[in-house]
Amino acid sequence: MSSRSRIPFASLLSLIVLVLLWFCYGVAGAELMDPAIQTKVLRVFITKKAPYYHKPWKSPDFTQIKASGFFFKDDKLFPGRKGLILTNAHAVLMAENIKVSNGREKRRYEVSVLGICNSADFAILEMFPDDLVTYESLNGPIEPLELGDSDQLRVGDKVQGWGYPLGGERISKSEQGEISRIEVKRYVYSHELWLMAQASLQQNQGNSGGPVLKEGKVVGVAFQGVKSGDRINYFIPINVVKHLASVLDKQELIPTWRYSIQFMFPRLKDYFHMGANDGGVLLNYVIPGGGPYTFGLRPGDIITEIDGFKIDNFGEIHFKPLGQRVYFAEVLNRKLVGDPLEIKVIRNGKPLKISGQVTAGLPRLVPKIFNVANYYIFGGVGFVELSMNCIENLGQSGETLRARYAERFPERPYQKIVIISEIFPDYGLVDSGGFLNRVLKVGDVDIINIQHLYDTLQTLLAKGEKRVLIKIWPNMTFPLDLANASDLDHAIKEKYGILYMRTPGGFTN
Repeated sequence: MSSRSRIPFASLLSLIVLVLLWFCYGVAGAELMDPAIQTKVLRVFITKKAPYYHKPWKSPDFTQIKASGFFFKDDKLFPGRKGLILTNAHAVLMAENIKVSNGREKRRYEVSVLGICNSADFAILEMFPDDLVTYESLNGPIEPLELGDSDQLRVGDKVQGWGYPLGGERISKSEQGEISRIEVKRYVYSHELWLMAQASLQQNQGNSGGPVLKEGKVVGVAFQGVKSGDRINYFIPINVVKHLASVLDKQELIPTWRYSIQFMFPRLKDYFHMGANDGGVLLNYVIPGGGPYTFGLRPGDIITEIDGFKIDNFGEIHFKPLGQRVYFAEVLNRKLVGDPLEIKVIRNGKPLKISGQVTAGLPRLVPKIFNVANYYIFGGVGFVELSMNCIENLGQSGETLRARYAERFPERPYQKIVIISEIFPDYGLVDSGGFLNRVLKVGDVDIINIQHLYDTLQTLLAKGEKRVLIKIWPNMTFPLDLANASDLDHAIKEKYGILYMRTPGGFTN
């Protein structure tokens, strides 16, 4: 070997040092892979209904989707239970069949739904006992992933995700990503405000329901992303799941306060005689009889403090559990109906402290629904209660309804928008397009919701009325033949194979 081909001893020593440094700070500094992860993180196969929310009397289609999930345990809420699986609500809602498999084998195992929390988009499944025995005989005893404490997360922390995204059959690891935001935002699935974390994880469709880990513990559940962005993905902090899992069978205990606030700016603060350094937000609207109203809040109140946390002019508080500023609703989100709450306001220029228990809220004017839509077919006309699901089904005409009603508040408890979704050909109207709109009145009665519409028509029938005029937005009039409605509807039911002429099981709030 020539002298020029030899590696000098000093260079060789430097190379060895670099390799050792890489091993110590690269490998040792990275999060070590759990060799059993492929039996802890599961692929979820769902066959589910795809209802026609704008024409809910039609038989639904069925669709097959895939998601992710993982074994976990919670000895406090589910003592002694094995085979518990955490995943997303949006994946398993209206499921007819759910099976899971893992990254080691292709066998599929039957699971049941233990509970679904649609508001915060998570669901708890449980493997059937017989399948659990088979699973452990082939894969060894189930070792659930340990749930961590998401309140300890901070912007800049490193996390990693596991799941089964589209593009392959095997388990996939998202490279270690960085948490870029922790904030209260609206969940796409439920349209409700909850805490979420944004992380630069490389996750795609199919990752939903998979675990997000920090130092081997679950700190979140993957659930949504931004398609137009690169590596912009969100996960549900695991403490949200732990808090709400305790009321899976009593979800009416989750506060659903509806209100409208306005951030304060200098001229507005001056109008209310507030100092430049005074904080607070102006409460513009609460539903009469709704949660904030029954607690004691009123339109025009300036909310300055909640449970000891001072609110700034943008609705944020410095929230000690998270070590950062968040939207003040996070305080309410960590409570259940009946828990103590204290809010300080300025009312008519005077400070006021309101103390009491968290009160139950009311549904939206146009809610997101997670069950069969409210509908009623009468006199050859299909009436439907407007929901965000219905708007999505309606396409372009749905966008018009979204712009008109989606952000509006009810003017009274349980008020909803009732629309005419279909006028059957048997009614005898050739061009019905202009009548497919909001029902304002039946006779002289203002319609509150579909239950009220039904009750009003039944009252007219009991009185022996022969016909009635319906007023439709904006200024259309539409007659119903009450005397012959029963015969017409019987013929429609037989002709079109409709099983139920109104929501089976009764209307829901």
